[in-house]
Amino acid sequence: FAPHTHTHKRMDVFSAVGFLSAAALPYAHPAVLAEYVHVVQGLILFVVIGRLIFLFIKPRLGSSSSHGHRGTKSKVKLLDDDKIADIVDNWTPEPLAPRLTPSQERDAANEVIISSTTRTHVTANGKENVLHLARSSYLGMIGHPKLQEIAEKALRKYGCGSCGPRGFYGTLDVHLLVEQKITKFLGGDEAILFPSGFATVSSVISCFAKPGDILIVDEGVSHAVQVGVTLSRAKVHFFKHNDTTDLERILTQTMPKKGEKIVRKFVIIEGLYYNYGDIAPLPEILELKSKYLFRIVLDESHSIGVLGKSGRGITEHFGVDIKQIELLTGSLSNAVGSGGGFCLAEKTLVYHQRINASGYVFSASLPPYLSACTLGVFDMLESDPSIVPTLKRNTQRLHAGLKKINGLAVTSDVISPAIHVALAKSSGNREEDEDKLQAIVNKALDNGVLLTRAKYVEAEKFRPPPSIRVCASSAFSDEDIDQALKGIQKA
Repeated sequence: FAPHTHTHKRMDVFSAVGFLSAAALPYAHPAVLAEYVHVVQGLILFVVIGRLIFLFIKPRLGSSSSHGHRGTKSKVKLLDDDKIADIVDNWTPEPLAPRLTPSQERDAANEVIISSTTRTHVTANGKENVLHLARSSYLGMIGHPKLQEIAEKALRKYGCGSCGPRGFYGTLDVHLLVEQKITKFLGGDEAILFPSGFATVSSVISCFAKPGDILIVDEGVSHAVQVGVTLSRAKVHFFKHNDTTDLERILTQTMPKKGEKIVRKFVIIEGLYYNYGDIAPLPEILELKSKYLFRIVLDESHSIGVLGKSGRGITEHFGVDIKQIELLTGSLSNAVGSGGGFCLAEKTLVYHQRINASGYVFSASLPPYLSACTLGVFDMLESDPSIVPTLKRNTQRLHAGLKKINGLAVTSDVISPAIHVALAKSSGNREEDEDKLQAIVNKALDNGVLLTRAKYVEAEKFRPPPSIRVCASSAFSDEDIDQALKGIQKA
């Protein structure tokens, strides 16, 4: 807006606003007029503050400029070429990543590569017919002939991947069928399917818990849960593993005092703790819930398909109404042997996740052949009631046999198929214990049994004691269990 005058002066911002006002305001809607007034007030304030700042710093700029032209000699001592060359030659750039820790070096030196697999055995590091006790295929679904057939049919029908998130043309009918099947199987309101098991619980926690909220977390939770807790930026309290007395202590401390604002409070636990091989005292926690009024986030990544008469998890195991749990999550890559994860919750909470949970919104949806296999597994759980009892029997046999091995101590509950075996006598030095356990793992592989040390991320807040993790499977025969115990005993 430059008026055609002989002075060729430009119209300032206030003149421009006035010009537009005169032309437009007589016809403006009252709501538009109110917004206009608000904008003009902000514009005036912006200009006034800007001019005040300019007037404040202008004298300083002027004095600084004049000081630079006084002709005084600089006191800075310049380096000669030899000194510069010496500094450059001796300069060491900062590393892009930190040096490997002893634990990381140990893991790198003892890598295991699997080149073929069946339901129970693998070819590991070129050694054939090795019994696999290091994976969490509790129901023996990896390599199941029926699931391989289902996967092939789905691959031919849908292709390999979806190539799109659920909200952006990545939803296939098989995804909806999985959500419906999980909802029916567990008995909740609605389920949502995530493409990553790890990202499920971390996305769910950070989707609901925000700054200002209070999270009270069991020290034994997995790294995935810890990531979600960190992403939430809420205030976090950790209570001692499976210690309801310590939990109540924190609940009492975090009660709002008179006149204080009431904040949302979440207690975060796991059904079966993979890091310890024990289960949460859910009935006692629910008693505290009725007294202190908090919400529960329950991760059942290692208890779905494992606990309860029919594998419906820790709520079935204790006979608890699943609707008492606000947010129930789980991975489908363990007992189910597929991929992805799920969250079971009220319909409004599920809808909130569909537009806010980062692991759902920003990731390509679960490959359709994995979704089809997930359907197949839940169908088998419903049609074959012997799968879960067989797992329980094999778990008990492994527990009993491992307890008889001299030099080792079983630290897990007898109900847990993820069995932690530690040294009966610790050296008192974590790295020395880890070395001894790794030596046992290596010897066991030579004996035809694949084991693994329980490994943790260096950044984990509460690392459990060193141990070997042995995983039971319903696919193991009595001969397989005997082979496992003999191989470990010999190692």
